[in-house]
Parts: sequence; structure tokens; C-alpha cells
Amino acid sequence: MRALLLQRIVVQKWTILFTMTICLLLHFVHLPFVDSPSIGLFVVVISANIVDNLYKGDRQVKWTMYVNTLPLSKKTQLQSDFLFCYGLIALLFIILAPMYFSQPDASENFIEHLAMYFAYISSASFLICSQFYIQHLDETERMRMVRMLTAIVLIILLNFVIHYYLSLVAANLIILFIPTLVSILITFLVFHKCLYLY
Repeated sequence: MRALLLQRIVVQKWTILFTMTICLLLHFVHLPFVDSPSIGLFVVVISANIVDNLYKGDRQVKWTMYVNTLPLSKKTQLQSDFLFCYGLIALLFIILAPMYFSQPDASENFIEHLAMYFAYISSASFLICSQFYIQHLDETERMRMVRMLTAIVLIILLNFVIHYYLSLVAANLIILFIPTLVSILITFLVFHKCLYLY
């Protein structure tokens, strides 16, 4: 599995470097239009198509035909893909965190900022696992696109409404973590469902 993960990193190195460069630029170059809580949407947008781009690249270079000749199970391939996608998104959230919480509004409305940050994490987690699940359904490309667009709209709307509402009514900060923990739990359940579909 380590070899597959390393292969993903090597093949996707330009994508990784590009996204990390953008995150670092956003952190060090203070632009007026990015000095807002919506900066976390950058990672959510990346997570909304990371799996699709990964599999499109595989189809272009016929990676699946090659890797299936190796003594590796498809479950191992799926595990390495999960680790790659979630590892990249987690790294981007870690890089963006100092800039996100150093904004002027963050000290005044810390609870709302924290809630929105966890809404971004939760949305990205749901979007990645939804893509994996949809990719493993035997459907046409058009039907997958419709399902993914529906999932994107529902996930983003529900996550932000729930997290924002909790930021208004929560007496304790720990309550803000509950929806994010639920999204991580659902991610593991979807992962096991994808393994079953394989």
C-alpha cells in the first residue's frame, strides 16, 4: 500500500505543489478579497473534484489495467486512494488554519469562525467520501455528475446551516465538534461500503 500511496504522490505532485503554493500565498500575501472566513471554501472546492480528477487521470494513462496485474488487491488500491485524498485535504486545512484564525474578525467572533472552519472540514470529508461512493456505482458518467452535483449542494447547505446554528446556541465549544465527528464516522462507514462494492 505504501508503494501505491507513493505512486499517487509522485503522479499528483504538480497538483499537490499547486494547491499548497496557493494556500501558502493566501497565508503570506494578504489580499483584501481573501481576508474573510470564506477562504476555507478553497479547500472545499478542491475536495469536490479530487477523486474524479484522480480517476480521470487513471483512465487516461490506463493505470487500472497496469495495477490490476500487480499482486495487490483492489481493496488495497482503494485504501491508498482514501489515504491520499484525505491526507492532502488535511494538509491543506492545516496550512490554512493560521491564516483563517489570524483574521481580524476571528478574535471578535471566534465561536462563529471555529464553527465555520469545522463546517469546511465536515463538508470536505463528506464530499470526498461521496465521490468515492458514486465512482464505484455502475452508472453512466452523466448520472454520476447529477448525483455529485446534488450531493455537493446538499452537503454544503446542511453543514453550514447546522454548524452556524450550533455556533449561535452552543454554550460549550465541544458541541461544535459533534457534527464534524459525525461526518468522520460517516466517512468510515462509506469507506467500508466502497470496500463491499469492490
